[in-house]
Amino acid sequence: MFISIIKENIMNKKERRINNLLALLQESPNLSVKSLAEILNVSDMTIRRDLTYLRENQLFIRNHGIPLHPVPATEFKNIENEYTLNSERTKYLKEKQKIADFAVTMIEANDTIILDSGTTIAEMSRFIPEHMNLNITCYNYYILTQLFHKEGIHITLAGGTLHRDDQMIESSFGNDLIKSRRASKFFMAASGVHEALGITCAHNYEVLTKRAAMQSSLSSILLADSRKFGSIRTAYVAQLNEIDTIVTDSGMSEEWADTIRGMGITLHIV
Repeated sequence: MFISIIKENIMNKKERRINNLLALLQESPNLSVKSLAEILNVSDMTIRRDLTYLRENQLFIRNHGIPLHPVPATEFKNIENEYTLNSERTKYLKEKQKIADFAVTMIEANDTIILDSGTTIAEMSRFIPEHMNLNITCYNYYILTQLFHKEGIHITLAGGTLHRDDQMIESSFGNDLIKSRRASKFFMAASGVHEALGITCAHNYEVLTKRAAMQSSLSSILLADSRKFGSIRTAYVAQLNEIDTIVTDSGMSEEWADTIRGMGITLHIV
């Protein structure tokens, strides 16, 4: 029995490492063996064995003990944390639309704002009216398509690499552009909000862009549906007390509402 437990622990460790390796390859497919080994804190030989395993076994892995279907070797996905804009937009859509609709009322004529990349922000971009003489900085392709045909909106696009899954555009020079600008409001998205561990997102490449937007804005306004509160994702963005205002839906618990108000954050429940 003791030997079986050891074998099970070893297998769980390997499966976690394979999942982490898939996530890294999804975000940065050109990482070298040496870089992958340093990030995962294993030897080069272990990484080479894992890469061989992925090729030979068509990425058949397990998620919490549940077998998953094989994934083609050309489609490296983070099985545990797969995120796409199209798939996420349909989840809790009514709540996101209520949040987005309220957020638009916070925009004033002649405002200068920054719009983050995220599904609730995407809904917000659809609701922003014309003829308000707004200056908007954005870095998401879908959001850009919702804004560019509207009269009275002056758009600055922070350019760079387009990530197909969430349609975010990011780069170091794009972040420098955001840092060089100033905004009255930054409408921000998140994948997780935790009292102790702060605001987190799904991808590491989002972090520096979000931080740049926060630093360039007078007020950071988090738009997040209630299911995000208490959740944790891998990429850390900021502590909760760095946010000025939160807009969420009526599903938020009283405990969370008390926690947020106790931190001096303005809370709107819609």
